[in-house]
Amino acid sequence: MRQLAALIGASAILFAGCSTPAAPVASVAPTSSVAVTATPDADQSPSPTATASPTAVSSGAEGWRPVPSQDSVTGAQLQNVVWTGTRFVASGVGLAGNGGVFLDSSDGIQWHSQPVPLAGQPFRLAAGPRGVVAVGEGSHPTSWFSSDGLNWTGGTAALPVAPSGTDVVDVKDIIATTTGWLAVGREDPSCNHNCGLAPVRALVWTSDDGLTWARVPDQVSFGGGGMNAVVRGTDGLVAVGIADGYGAIWTSADGLAWARVPDAPMFHPQPVTDPSSSVDMFGVTVGHGVFVIVGMAHGVGPGSAPSVLAWWSADGRNWIQATGDRFLYGQVFEVATTPGGFLATGPSSDQSCLGGIWASTDGRTWRCIASDAVFTGFGPYAAAASTAAEIAVGLTNVGWDPNGSKGLPGAVWWRPIP
Repeated sequence: MRQLAALIGASAILFAGCSTPAAPVASVAPTSSVAVTATPDADQSPSPTATASPTAVSSGAEGWRPVPSQDSVTGAQLQNVVWTGTRFVASGVGLAGNGGVFLDSSDGIQWHSQPVPLAGQPFRLAAGPRGVVAVGEGSHPTSWFSSDGLNWTGGTAALPVAPSGTDVVDVKDIIATTTGWLAVGREDPSCNHNCGLAPVRALVWTSDDGLTWARVPDQVSFGGGGMNAVVRGTDGLVAVGIADGYGAIWTSADGLAWARVPDAPMFHPQPVTDPSSSVDMFGVTVGHGVFVIVGMAHGVGPGSAPSVLAWWSADGRNWIQATGDRFLYGQVFEVATTPGGFLATGPSSDQSCLGGIWASTDGRTWRCIASDAVFTGFGPYAAAASTAAEIAVGLTNVGWDPNGSKGLPGAVWWRPIP
């Protein structure tokens, strides 16, 4: 289960047991795993609608600015966001003891809260031609469906799995498919320290309606790995995560049979300064002719520092490591396709990319675009884009009462797309 980082001053508390930087390396040789064309389907491409109006902002912020203060945003810790083609939909955890929350916005600036039917916390979102589905996390993860991103129906049964003993099961990501929905996750042993580095197995589920789920049978490629994210290209799917403490990638033509991409040095921590160093891949997207993965290395650099990592591929099997600005000491947990390229996000420290937003036009080279002091205190967890605006959602310590009983308030930043 992913924790929400607390932002203290200008720095984020960094997550333990994560990932590493390494120099660009040669691609992985093809194997029996299916090649997946990196052309996004129509429902994955942002559609026009949002009408964000530019306002004055520091030139160093590269057009980004926080949305006006509003209870719907500050009253929730926002973890995920998608663009449906007509509106942004965000999910998170309420600060008023009201469990999970859904928010929606037509322009990325003014946000409205929607009730969450049934108990639970919607963690991940996916938008497709049929609507929007959210999945929760925890020991009995469930799901919610909405045809419009406004009115939600809650599932009454948890996604099926039979963990062994005290093992922990987490649903990590969900996507729309041509026949419905697909979710991925992992089973991990019960753990108190350096958790998540040695999963028991990867897990995959499918659903026709987003509410009732069937688990894909176990297979050899699932053993010892855990899936954190998944994306659909034109010819199949790519999932990413961790196995044996290193970054791991799976491909599938139909979501039922999965093959592991061969391990490679670029998926390992380099250089290693901590014996418990690791690499974990957290996000994957597709667009502009390429697949893009973002992740983290932990236990590299001065003081066993973490570092952002990124990779790109044209077919989902052959990968090349990307280069990036201010990756060392940074964190990323999500990557999103935008009309102009890609955005990667994660709460990061002032030693790396202060506002935790990196951009790339091609997935090959990344640049921090949130270094200005106005980003102090902001920690983004996810980003999305229409053809009119890009947004990043997360937390802030601006306006936070450290002596109060509530956690850090939510925050949304946006910028217009020229």
